[in-house]
Amino acid sequence: MHRIAVLVLGVCLAAISVLAAAADEALAVRIARLSDRVLVLKELSPWESNHVVIVSDAGLVLVDPGHTAVMGRLIREAVGRELGRDRFAYVIDTHDHWGHTWGTAAFPEALVVGHENARRSMVTDAANLERRAAYMRGQADLAAARLAGLDPASEEARAARQERDHFERIATGLAETGFAVQPPQLTFTDHLRLGLGDLSLELSYLGRGHSDSDITILIPEERVALIGCFFLEQGPLPYFGNQPVLDPDRWLATFGGFLDREPAVEQVILGQHTVWTRERLEEMRDYIAWLWAEVQAFDAQGVALETAVARLPITTQLVGLRQSGVSDEQLATFHRTELTALWRQVKESAAAEVGRAADQGGGAAAVARFRELVADDDPDLFFDENEFNLLGYRLLGESRVDDAIAVFGLNVERFPGSWNVYDSLGEAYAVKGDRERAVELYRRSLELNPGNTNGVQALERLGAGATGD
Repeated sequence: MHRIAVLVLGVCLAAISVLAAAADEALAVRIARLSDRVLVLKELSPWESNHVVIVSDAGLVLVDPGHTAVMGRLIREAVGRELGRDRFAYVIDTHDHWGHTWGTAAFPEALVVGHENARRSMVTDAANLERRAAYMRGQADLAAARLAGLDPASEEARAARQERDHFERIATGLAETGFAVQPPQLTFTDHLRLGLGDLSLELSYLGRGHSDSDITILIPEERVALIGCFFLEQGPLPYFGNQPVLDPDRWLATFGGFLDREPAVEQVILGQHTVWTRERLEEMRDYIAWLWAEVQAFDAQGVALETAVARLPITTQLVGLRQSGVSDEQLATFHRTELTALWRQVKESAAAEVGRAADQGGGAAAVARFRELVADDDPDLFFDENEFNLLGYRLLGESRVDDAIAVFGLNVERFPGSWNVYDSLGEAYAVKGDRERAVELYRRSLELNPGNTNGVQALERLGAGATGD
């Protein structure tokens, strides 16, 4: 269950001066104005993706066009209703992930801009179109089936309708005749400046984090920065470091480049969910700097991961998160996840090795490589439950269900006392359609952790109870 993924969150745009707002369920977006020249269009879906429109003398600029041309057209319609025009000079991709970029097909008049890595990744990912369409159709059907058993007036039914409609839009868009992925046409390596007359956009490569193509966009005249999905919020917890190889030094330099300059950035737009204040980003920048320095020091001392976790509790860091109501348990989980992500940069992750084997030869190759690593007992290699869970969900997200099951199964083998590994393997079997095995695994998860509400809800969806009685 615990993973870096997009969840249903009820987070509202914060710390913005809303000069105009419009909500239209039919258009599936809500518009909020940060200023006369910067609009945030939030997708009304479990993903809560933010699509940013910048109004300039050189024309309209759209940042992140959505998952498909269906979503792109909805964005275009909403902008036309709000501004009285809907032609775009530029579309900018903050990173390569399809859920934020494949909507470019709805904007043929625009020049598409992104990092050079985004172009390479999107060309490769286009091969997953048919498989992804089938998976999303299945998700839409599952949501529709769940909705059929709910009270239409309930809040649960409202959420299920939103989920059904969301996946239906994606499935329809991916299956459209003639749909094609449009990678960036104008790419850059480190920095790119777009002069728009009254405004300028300063694009910088943030480095490998959420993806290997993350960029930031600074609008100095508006004192606004866009950072895509680098921080992926799960509730108030802003997870980062999703990639196996990360660039923490580059993150710190890039954030410092617009946090420590004048005029000062005041608002920071994330790719999903919320808009941050400058202070929130400063807090996260300082936390990363502290954590990265400590990890490097521990590595120099030859300290093991578990020892590092024990020696490095959060004390005075992340005051803002504490004030938002995050529990000590949630904060500890978050802290360990990010410490481990940075630990990967100084030690080799067994999950990374297994992931490479899975990409080359599928689940069987992943299992074989895992066995080799266990036998080698290399002191510079670490096995981490969350690392394997992330790998499993990455494979599941790529519709490689059998490969995901193989990896989740290895996690069960390595960490048999963890309730979460059974929960994750149960989810993979549910996606595969093996109800009996999924129920068995969810029940085992609940035996180890009766407080696992995700397991309870999953069993309800599968038409089973917490026990076999």
